[in-house]
Amino acid sequence: MNRSLRRVFTSLVAGFLAAALVAAAPAADKPAATQPTTPPATQPTTSPAGLPRVLLIGDSISLGYTNPVKKMLEGKAVVVHPPGNCQFTGHGISNIKAWLGDGNWDVIHFNWGIWDTHMLTETGGLVRDEAAATGPLHIRYTPDEYRANLESLVKTMEGTRAKLVWASTTPIMSRTGARYEDIKIRNQIAAEIMKAHGIAIDDLYAVVEPNAAKLQGGDKVHFTAEGSQELAKHVVASVMKALGKTGE
Repeated sequence: MNRSLRRVFTSLVAGFLAAALVAAAPAADKPAATQPTTPPATQPTTSPAGLPRVLLIGDSISLGYTNPVKKMLEGKAVVVHPPGNCQFTGHGISNIKAWLGDGNWDVIHFNWGIWDTHMLTETGGLVRDEAAATGPLHIRYTPDEYRANLESLVKTMEGTRAKLVWASTTPIMSRTGARYEDIKIRNQIAAEIMKAHGIAIDDLYAVVEPNAAKLQGGDKVHFTAEGSQELAKHVVASVMKALGKTGE
């Protein structure tokens, strides 16, 4: 074989080997853009050993007790929380179908309330210090708007045929007067809706109100690690009851 032919042959062999190596590359080496981007809560879940599936929906209070609930239910249920904070009822209406995903849930433990009672400026900005605020303010959702939104969300979740458990909204102890009552009013509305639909209530408000100083942190809204652990115990008890496994 002359020198020119040898060069062509060598080039062809090198090209063949490079193509073979690319074809054999593992899927993990594909660009990130080709990887699934479905949020965790909406991915079909194969429960180990046929464990029931539990979806926890809620704001930052639920984010605080989700990991303790997962640990307490390890080996008994697969526990999932949608990515991030579920915020207010309007946000829930916009995202509930994505959060439910394939809808194959055994229990859905859910709450909306604190964000629905936020005070906003005329342009929709969140008012963190109401005493220092100037200009017209308005509540995010009136009681009637909250009722309509929550009713809509309940009907959507009922379509999954999961056992539903409503978690009453925990108190905001830094508020006083009518603002303190806003959470109570929403909880009363929610209780009426749940009664009409035959939905169980996990009354976290009743757990917290007399023990708030011990369970909540300095902002008098969120919870210490110990407080979230206490809430998790009640969440787990309500989930197990919904699964028909009380006392296990």
